[in-house]
Order: sequence, then C-alpha cells, then structure tokens
Amino acid sequence: MLFFLEKKVTKSKILPLLIFSADTNIELIVLKIKQHFKSKIIIRSSSLNEDTENNSNAGYYESILNINTNDDKSIKNALNKVISSYKDEPLNKNEILIQPMLKDVILSGVLFTCDINTLSPYYIINYDISENTSNVTSGKGKNIQTYIEYKFAKKIQRNNIVLDKLIEAVKELEILLNNSFLDIEFAYDGYEIYIFQVRSITKGNKKYISKQKLEKALYKLHKKIKKLNAPHPNLLGDKTLFGVMPDWNPAEIIGKKPKTLALTLYKELITDSTWAYQRDNYGYRNLRSHPLLISLLGVAYIDVRVSFNSFIPKTLNETIAKKLVNYYLQELEKNPHNHDKIEFEIIFSCIDFNTNNKLYDLLTKGFNIDEIADIKNSLTNLTNNIFTLYKKDLKKITKLEKKHSNIINSNLELIDKIYWLNEYCKRYGTLPFAGLARAGFIAMSFLKSFISQNIITSEEYNRFLNSLQTVAKDLSQDLSTMTKKDFLKKYGHLRPGTYDILSDRYDKKYDFYFESYRYEKNTQVTFNFNKSQLLLIDYHLKNNGLKISAESLIDFIKEAIEAREFAKFTFTKTLSQILVFIEELGGKFFINKNDICYLDYKEILNLYSSLWYEDVSTIFNHNINQNKDFFELTKAIKLPDLITCEQDIYNFLLTKNSPNFITLNVIESNIIKEEDIFNKKLENAIICIKSADPGYDFLFTKKIGGLITSYGGVNSHMAIRCSELNIPAVIGIGEDEYKKISNSKVVKIDCKCHMMRTIL
Repeated sequence: MLFFLEKKVTKSKILPLLIFSADTNIELIVLKIKQHFKSKIIIRSSSLNEDTENNSNAGYYESILNINTNDDKSIKNALNKVISSYKDEPLNKNEILIQPMLKDVILSGVLFTCDINTLSPYYIINYDISENTSNVTSGKGKNIQTYIEYKFAKKIQRNNIVLDKLIEAVKELEILLNNSFLDIEFAYDGYEIYIFQVRSITKGNKKYISKQKLEKALYKLHKKIKKLNAPHPNLLGDKTLFGVMPDWNPAEIIGKKPKTLALTLYKELITDSTWAYQRDNYGYRNLRSHPLLISLLGVAYIDVRVSFNSFIPKTLNETIAKKLVNYYLQELEKNPHNHDKIEFEIIFSCIDFNTNNKLYDLLTKGFNIDEIADIKNSLTNLTNNIFTLYKKDLKKITKLEKKHSNIINSNLELIDKIYWLNEYCKRYGTLPFAGLARAGFIAMSFLKSFISQNIITSEEYNRFLNSLQTVAKDLSQDLSTMTKKDFLKKYGHLRPGTYDILSDRYDKKYDFYFESYRYEKNTQVTFNFNKSQLLLIDYHLKNNGLKISAESLIDFIKEAIEAREFAKFTFTKTLSQILVFIEELGGKFFINKNDICYLDYKEILNLYSSLWYEDVSTIFNHNINQNKDFFELTKAIKLPDLITCEQDIYNFLLTKNSPNFITLNVIESNIIKEEDIFNKKLENAIICIKSADPGYDFLFTKKIGGLITSYGGVNSHMAIRCSELNIPAVIGIGEDEYKKISNSKVVKIDCKCHMMRTIL
C-alpha cells in the first residue's frame, strides 16, 4: 500500500521504503539497510494476512522501532523477531518493510474515515502531542485527544492547521484508493503530514445509514438547536447549552442513546414536569412548563439554560438572576469538562460553609458586593426552609406502598394498572424522591464543607458515612441473614437498569447476581461529633445566617442521606412493577421485551383515556417499527457531550475521559482486574486493563466477554481488535472511573446505548 501511494500523494509524504521478501538472506538485508539508512530505522511486518478486507490483524505481527543502523546485532534481532511473528506462514509470500524513523515528531495518531461501529461518514481522529508515535495505537498516551467531524458538512471551522492539513491529505487518499473506509496512521513534524499506514476498515455485515438520511437529520438538528438557542421570554439567559450529564444525569441513568421505552419513561416520571414541581416547592424558580430533557435525534440531552434557571432562588432580584444565569452558562462553555459536576464547580444551589469564599470569587466576574449579598441572602433563606421542607416529602413517600398494593391487588385491566401506578409513582414516588435527593445533596455539601473548614478529617467523613443505615447496607446485611424467599420479597423488585425493561430484576436472576458471592455481615460503625466540633459547626451556622443548631444539622444530614436512598428504593418498586406489567402487556400481543423496549411509553398511557379503531397490537407494532428505524439513525450519528452552538453537531473534540464504546453489543458479566487475568477463568468475563496495548492480544484467545480500559481511544489497537471480533468494549474511561469499575464485581456494558453500569 505504501509503495503504491509513495509517488502518487501530493498532500502528504511517505518515508523512504526498503522492501524484502521474508525469506531473503538476513546478512544481505543488513547490508542494504546500512547502505540506505544512516539514522534510526523501524523494521515492520508486511504479511499477506494483514489488512485484508475481512481482517486487519492489527498488532498481530511484530514491528520494531528505533533500531540503531550502526548496531548489526540489533538489526538482526529485530529482523528475526519480525520473521518469527509470521510463524507457519510461507516466508516467500510475506515481506519485511524498513523505513527511517521520523525525526522531530510534534503530533501523531490514527484517523478513521468512518465510524468503525456503524460505518457512518465521520472523520474520527485520535492524536497525541508527543514524540512517541505509538502512544495512540498502544493506548498508553495519557493526553490523547479525539476529534470528530462529519465528512459532508458544508462549513467547517477547525481552527487547527494540523487538522486542516491532515484532512486534506486523507481526502486525497480516499480519492486515490476509491475507498471511504480507511484506517490511517500518521504523524506531523511541524511541516508535513507523514503517512505510516493505510488499511481498509473491515466492514463485515455492518449496515449503515444513507448519506441523504443522515444529512437531512443533521440539517434539521442544526435548525432545531439554532431555534432553541434564541432568547426566551420565560427564561433567563441569552442562549442555552445542551449536555448529557448536567442535572438528573441522563447519560448515567438511561445512557446517552437510550431505547425509546427507557427514554420516554424517564421523561414521564421525572424530566418532563416532576423535576420542576420539586424545585418550585423548595423555593427555586418555577419552571413547571419547561421539559428538562430534550431528545436530539434520540440522544438524551439536558437543556442547560432551563436547568440553571431552576437553581435560581425565586426571591432573587430578576436583574441579578439574569446576570447569574448568563455567568453560569459562560463558565460551563469555557470549562466543558465540568458538565458532569455543575453543582460543585459552576452554580450556587444552597448555602454551606464554603459558599462565602466561592461567592466572593464573583467579584472577579463582574458582580459587585451588593449583588453578591443579595445572592447569599436568597440562598440562605432557601436553605433554611429546606431544613424542614424535606420532612413533608419523607412523610409523603411512605404512602406509596399502600397505593402500590391497592393497584396491584385490584381487578383493573393491565393498561389501567399501568396508568394508575404511573400516576402514583409520580405523585408519591418521584416527586418526593426529587425533594429528598435535593435535601441529600445539600446534606453532602455541608458534610464536605466540614472537611474544608477543618471541622472533621477525611477519615472522620468516611466514618460518618459508614455509620449511616442506608438501603445498600441493609441489603448486604439481609443477604447474610434472610432466607432467599424473604430477601427477594424485600429486594426482588430491584434491577440494575432502573428504567430498562431488558435489565433483569433480582427475583428473576438471583443466582447470577448473588449466588457466586459471599457477603460477610458488616461491623456496625459509629461516629459522634465531639463537643469542640459541635461548637465549630454552631459558629459557622451563625456566621452564615443559618437558623439551625449543630445537633439539628447533624440530624438533618443523617436523615436526608438515608431518606434519599430509602425514597429511591421505594419508588423503584412501583417503577419496576410498571415494567413488569408492560412486559406482560406485550406478551398478550405476542411482542417480546426485546421489541417492546422500542415502544413509546405514552402509547400505553394514551390507551387509558382514548379508544382508537385499530387494535392495540397494530398500534404498538407500528410505533415499535418506527422507533427501531429511528434508533438506527441514533446509533449512526455522533454528537458531543456538550453542545454550545449549532456548529458543534458537525465537528467537535470529545471532552476529556469521554469513553469510546466499541461494537453495538450488550454484555453483563463479572469483572476480572488486570492483576488477576493470569489466575482466573476469563471466558465470558469483562476484563479491565489499564491501556489498550497490543501485548494483551492473548485475551482474545480466552473467549472474553468484554473489555474495559483506562486509557486508549477509538482508534487504539484494542478498539480495532474488539471491533473486528465483535467484542463489546469501553476504551479510555479515565483513571477515576477505571478505579471504580475495576473494583466492582459485575458490570453491564450497553454499547448501543453508550452506557456502562455497575451491577454489584
């Protein structure tokens, strides 16, 4: 391939080549190398089994870098390693490729000319600003960037001369090879783009969306975002942003690309109106007519302007409130990596012992002392009210159990039961849960501020949390002491994917979730604040204008955190039963849950108060087929985690640590950490390794079920191999997430929905 392209390319360069048959005398090869090259070289494999239409075998054969041409022994060793990697293949049909090492590399990486999962027309570039040209393919680079661009966008502003040159060079390669499905390794030395490798991407039986359909969808999305970005008479803020994680975290709860039933169920129970009722009840601005979650071509986004408005205390002066919302929006746009932690890094939603310092930072952001004082006063009043408001929600959610039982035990038809469970779940479940979750967040804010103000240590913080009696702790203890029957009676409704009908309940898959594990009864941890700590808390409470004693604040923190978990446990019982009834309803019309997961939830609710001339089966199947077709489009499009303007849908950089989902498969299995891979059975397990290094290729001989890496991009070696072998993988999840996932017992990966969830 490189020999074919060497004299044809004009927008890139290919380093000088020496090519030998693998059965050539090694002494002769060494002689030729010393004649042609004076600096360091790379000796590369070139096998007939590499880069075929069906299999790339990327990384399967040896390539040796940085060989000194004055060291005959090193040259011979490298040649022998490459030749040995051909194993039983006929040497006279394979070749060895020698090139000089490129000097002064500034940037290098890998580019795909399509999405390897869906073959949709995107340039996907992983690059690393480093002299090491193997950082991207090995997955070892810690600062790998991923740039994505829709190939047929009419106007693109990259603001990056290297990307401009690279994409021009790649377009030339596509034309020369008459191939739009290429995997290209490249480097840049400050002057020229150098091409190291060009191979065809294995297409297999993958289906892809037509250019016309994708183009039309993106154009409509472009117009939609432009409209939503305009000023709104009922909203503060000059524009909006859209994020997959701010506020109610849809990417975490239902996935970035959820199936229709999960998406519409989540919207119905929480993000269409319930969320706003709770904020209004707790003293924030009234956003009751504004949906929080916006589905953009099937991708679940939070309308950030709506979210930021909803965190403004309703007593705050309108002019200051508008200024504050615009400040929030500007801060997030400047710091997109904070999109999943807006309440910690961007906004002020309550008072704690750190708030004063954070508020006075606003003096450098265009706010004056009076404005800051007004913001603080409104937050103080709001926080004081929440200290008692949450108790009403705690009382309210206890009513759900009885409402739930009355419906379950009634003689109502299935559709009627679903409708009323839905109504009660909102009124007595998700609404009070939203309030208790807000109280729980404020409780945690206070607790963390205790550390910052040196009231408690980090160790004491952890001991306090461990002393709480949460549902999770109850479950672990009950698993050790209860019979299986009693345990499932209490916990059987739980399912790892709360809104996912395809996620099995504990009572349906008990053996898988629990039988293999042995839980020891937890030792009860106690923690009591001492007198000096309570005096310090009282001092800070008084200093911040908070009308609560230290003892009462501790009680609030304890009760709010425990109540949040209890509320979730309670409302998910009703939610889980709704999904059971939906599955049963589908069965009546011979629709299995693998299909009914594409049904719009409102189609079911509408049947309670409407009668249509077509039968239910026809209505459901028509809707399911439409949504299945639409989901194919959703899978094909690539959108950023944070959309700041309409142009972002055509080209963007992935935010740091945005994981790359490989294949479109789903797996739920046990986790095996890197240090255990040599002493445990790997078959069907999900393997966690730090980097996407070719050295782990042996894993693919073990029939592994899935792969997770801390580092690596969509173009890394392991990503390519997993794609070819159809093994679901999540590549490059980042160090923090990796620590959490690798210490789990069971994890579910849903590559279609771009979702990874800890089960145990």
